[in-house]
Amino acid sequence: MSKGDERNLDHCLKCSTCHTQCPVVANYLAFPGPKQLGPELERLRLARGGKAPFEIDEALNYCTNCKRCDIACPHGVKPSYYNIKNKAKLKGKSLNKFRDWILAHNVWWGKIGSQIPSLTNFGLKFPLTRLSMGLVGVANRHFPKYEKKKVIISKEKKEKKALYYAGCYASYNEPQIIQAAVNILEACGYQVELAPAACCGTPMVSNGLLEEAGKLAEKNTDIFLKYIQQGFKIITTCSSCGLALKEEYAHMLPGEKSNRLRKNIWDLFEILDEEGILPFSSSQKIAKAYYHVPCHLKAQGIGVPAANLLKAIAIKELIIEDSYCCGISGTYGFKKEKYALSMAIGGPLFQDIKESQVPLVITDCGTCKLQIEHGTGVTVNHPAVILENYLKKTQ
Repeated sequence: MSKGDERNLDHCLKCSTCHTQCPVVANYLAFPGPKQLGPELERLRLARGGKAPFEIDEALNYCTNCKRCDIACPHGVKPSYYNIKNKAKLKGKSLNKFRDWILAHNVWWGKIGSQIPSLTNFGLKFPLTRLSMGLVGVANRHFPKYEKKKVIISKEKKEKKALYYAGCYASYNEPQIIQAAVNILEACGYQVELAPAACCGTPMVSNGLLEEAGKLAEKNTDIFLKYIQQGFKIITTCSSCGLALKEEYAHMLPGEKSNRLRKNIWDLFEILDEEGILPFSSSQKIAKAYYHVPCHLKAQGIGVPAANLLKAIAIKELIIEDSYCCGISGTYGFKKEKYALSMAIGGPLFQDIKESQVPLVITDCGTCKLQIEHGTGVTVNHPAVILENYLKKTQ
């Protein structure tokens, strides 16, 4: 963490605004909250010379890293960054550490599982597999299906160039998102290439593997900067990946490299909105749908560009919801001891969706999709997949 993060402590006025926005506090009364675990405890650590962790630190394991506390602070304090830093120092139970390590390296399982997806998907439903995962602390819940990536990209050279960073979920679980994003970018006049970078590192950060995440961030940053040097814009469609490249890397790798990177990162719909290029037809709109704003999209501070496009082009009545957290927070909801809590956090969202009586929910985040489908039974799609349908009708 940078020195700026440490100085940021002085801006905390103990107003507890962050406390009121924390989804864990609202559903787990034993959780001290972001103010106490973040700036208040960090002040005490610094006063004691940063010595041994406190007993209360174990509560850090219940922080979802949703960033809602960061968004809420009127003075720009980032409680989540102190939580991330100190979570990495926790020892914890060896079995939970092993489970967290497995979940943090989901990219490995994605690469393996997507090679023969039919076998992987069958294996994930096998009772012995479920039992084994339960023994190491993984929740008994629906897992995403794996798919093999088959993406068609034009080789035509163009003046505008986009390096598309799809992220793990789209790469191994829903490659339709990749094809949709590529088609949209090409229709907007871009020469598109897929980023050769690895996982963004968010699962590692959330599971306390900060040092490993930092090394990954440095490696990815060097890859992205080579493309930026060649005139490429870096495009994302995953809220968590976008936030990692724009914000998390700047805290793990403070300096010129991360600053240059963050200036060249765009969400797909952010760039469409900025450039005003909209190669879509607005015929035959969907009657009604529900748009869930992921926490990590809110944390980027770019508004809801996808929802604005959907409302203008594809959907007659779009309910835009940005008050609720779905509760899954990446790997958080896959942990046995946190599963019930994650579902409780998502409860108000699930109820709102059911009461809205919509046939379709739209969200930018892959794990939000999994949680909402799990909690409501309603179909969930990525905005790129929806908008691609309107793009095709113009071709």
